[in-house]
Amino acid sequence: MGRIESVRGAELFAPEETGGVSLEDVFTAYMDCRRKKRGTYNALAFEVDWERRCADLLGRINAGEYRPLRSLVFIIRKPVMREVFAPAFESRVVDHLIARKIEPLLEERFIDDSYSTRKGKGTLFGIERMERHIRACSHNYTRDCYVMKLDIRSFFMDLPKRELYDRMAAFLRERYDAPDLPTLLCLLRATYSDCPQQHCVRRSPLAAWDKLPPRKSLFNGDAEHGLAIGRLTSQLGALFYLDPLDHLVTEAWGVPHYGRYVDDMVFVHESREHLIGVAEKVRTWLRENGLQLHPKKFYLQHYTRGVAFIGGVLKPGRRYLSNRTVGFCCNVLHYYNQAAAEDARFVYGHAEEFVASINSYLGLMRHFASYRLRQRIVARIDKRWWKVVHAAAGLEKLVVKKPYKKLTRKRREIRRAVTAYRKSYATDTAI
Repeated sequence: MGRIESVRGAELFAPEETGGVSLEDVFTAYMDCRRKKRGTYNALAFEVDWERRCADLLGRINAGEYRPLRSLVFIIRKPVMREVFAPAFESRVVDHLIARKIEPLLEERFIDDSYSTRKGKGTLFGIERMERHIRACSHNYTRDCYVMKLDIRSFFMDLPKRELYDRMAAFLRERYDAPDLPTLLCLLRATYSDCPQQHCVRRSPLAAWDKLPPRKSLFNGDAEHGLAIGRLTSQLGALFYLDPLDHLVTEAWGVPHYGRYVDDMVFVHESREHLIGVAEKVRTWLRENGLQLHPKKFYLQHYTRGVAFIGGVLKPGRRYLSNRTVGFCCNVLHYYNQAAAEDARFVYGHAEEFVASINSYLGLMRHFASYRLRQRIVARIDKRWWKVVHAAAGLEKLVVKKPYKKLTRKRREIRRAVTAYRKSYATDTAI
């Protein structure tokens, strides 16, 4: 395997001439990637000539010449203020290509209580699992147990990229037996060694970064640390890097009731003192691996006090939606109500968009003790929206009335156009 010239200070290796990825791999990754991004500008530009672009990408991948393209970077404020790098569409395709090859192996290694970026194991799964852990540890809420929450400080910004790649490469050399392993390692090296902050386009005003804590931005770090939030490979790499800690907690440190969502960890145990000892072990492990606990985000309480975890609040025998999530729903509803008040015809052209936004919250709420909350949310919908939507039984979702669905409107427009054309044709024929 020969060396090739480094890019932006990152040493890369060219894959062997044999054992490259196939065109089918790239096509499949492209189809996966476009599933939820097809309407974006970059996806449409790629789709215009997607077969040639995929073939060109394949050639660069197998020649060891692939480099991530520049990203768009912007600041989001919900659920918390953070910096997000949106990769170019081609880079997304490569991320999906990598993920399709390594995810099955990672799934075999991950514990069930490592959530995020895993099929069927998102936020709702995590909340339900944590509820079961508390119930089991407290013997169905009849005995004492304690809940401890820990958070890693600036997790994505402090991740050591070289160490992450070395561990991933060693793992794949042991578990991955396909002939395209050299090419896959080359892609991982190019992805994890990339410094997107050195070749990006800012989509938020420069002043937006003034309100972002310095430790939350890649622009204040170095080339050896930090993964861009917003990339699939970053999420998988983050889960993988902390996986040894998960196994230590559940298998060696005596805390079988445990869950982690990225860098938010929750421990449940009968002994408060045991949890304090585990917290010190976690702190030591993180320090040895280039990370540190957040000094201000430490929670240790009796389970009856309740625990907030990834958008839910768990209390004995019931769970509620967090106030922050409810606030986001109210903000979305206020935006659409205000738009409808300013333009009465806004509701006719945006009914499906409105329903999709509100239903994303109503669908989550139905998994919690929230019927009265849903009543309050639905009652706050502006009366203009009821011209085009109605609420389903149980207030679990809104439904667009059939005359105002986009497909119905399109069919109506087509029928009108056909009718007009026939009349025009009949008139011209008669003349």
